[in-house]
Amino acid sequence: MDAKNTKADAAKNSGTSGGSGGVSDVGKTMVAPGSGGDQPISRDAFESNPKKFFDDLHAKDKK
Repeated sequence: MDAKNTKADAAKNSGTSGGSGGVSDVGKTMVAPGSGGDQPISRDAFESNPKKFFDDLHAKDKK
């Protein structure tokens, strides 16, 4: 690796997340905010449109 290639670049180019030991980011989940840890959701779906998640979460309260 040359001096211009950082650890983040290496991880991005190899399809892994930095420091994860080679685990792919595909299919990653996270605990849904406000769920108290009871609801796993797709990290990609949440990060692509967090506003939709919170709009849907609060729509239940408005009914």
